[in-house]
Amino acid sequence: MIFRSIRIMMAAGAMLAAVPGHTQAPAEPQRARNVILFLGDAGGVPTLNAAGIMAHDRPQSLFIQSMPHVGLSDTSALDNWVTDSAAGMTAIMTGHKTNSGMVSALPKADGTITPVKSFLEYAEQRGLSTGVVTNMPIWDATPAACFANVANRKDKDQIFRQMLAPRFGNGVDILIGKGQADAVASFAKDGTTPQQAFAKAGYRFGDDPALVKDAGRAAVLRDADYAPIPAVEATIGQLARNSKGYFLMVEWDMHTDKPENGLKHVIEMDDLIRRISAIVGKDTLILFTADHSFGLRMSSGKRNAPMAEQYAAAAAKPGMTVASNPIIGVEDNHTGEEVIATAAGPGADQVHGFFPNTNLFDILLKAMGWKKDD
Repeated sequence: MIFRSIRIMMAAGAMLAAVPGHTQAPAEPQRARNVILFLGDAGGVPTLNAAGIMAHDRPQSLFIQSMPHVGLSDTSALDNWVTDSAAGMTAIMTGHKTNSGMVSALPKADGTITPVKSFLEYAEQRGLSTGVVTNMPIWDATPAACFANVANRKDKDQIFRQMLAPRFGNGVDILIGKGQADAVASFAKDGTTPQQAFAKAGYRFGDDPALVKDAGRAAVLRDADYAPIPAVEATIGQLARNSKGYFLMVEWDMHTDKPENGLKHVIEMDDLIRRISAIVGKDTLILFTADHSFGLRMSSGKRNAPMAEQYAAAAAKPGMTVASNPIIGVEDNHTGEEVIATAAGPGADQVHGFFPNTNLFDILLKAMGWKKDD
């Protein structure tokens, strides 16, 4: 009887699909056309939890925490249990664990390095548009792992040079970040200016993210904060013009050595992900993760009063430090526990369980239907 009912239901569905004017809901795309990677630098589970409660006075209140597919990612480096951003982002972008301090490169026995290909470079090689947006210096470890290969993350001169001399394609199409003064100092060593160097490479250059709206290739370098939502919306507007698709990496710093700043940045990125999730198509894989966790712990707090007020009251007491605050205390260092990876869109179902951070690279490749280079 049960099987007969199933057959009747299937037949009825087939008949309904054949009725003129009746359309079935379009199937979800099996592969992604676009990928957006949101990277919360130092955005570990304790930081996300504390930020949501501080902002909304309820647990699991972030949009990030509502995304349908969630896993836990190991963040250890090749040489250390507790990674830095260079090794952490290299693992995500290339599928290789490396030593702390190295950017998209592997150590060799003779002291030199072997460059490894990033997901952004895969995208460039295939003709997709690419973007890197960060509220940190554009040469810093996380953005640099997308487009540079250096032995030392502090080698900003080499990172700037490689930014404008890509190994694949024509390089990152949209660059937005801090570090304007660093760029001035770095390019001066080559007898030029950032304006001249970026213009020669085909970029429209300036310090206002609004210029991205009118430029297919743009580099925005500044030394002040900026609003993430309009900047990222404008970036996507440009990148989406490419019929082949795009890859965008957005980093937002969540280090909580200054807790108010780090927790505010969590909310900024969460609001950004909520907004971008609402405007991109179903052919876009959205992935959020962190490169490493941080030494923040929420140790107390009552539900009958706003958490932010309780934290501020404790912080105002004589002799109180960031580390000793009994509501939310912070030890100023990276920590080694797993971080969350959460995703939506084509390929998001691959994000589940416990896995090494290198698996995220494989997930991105599989979502696009690409094969890893040998």
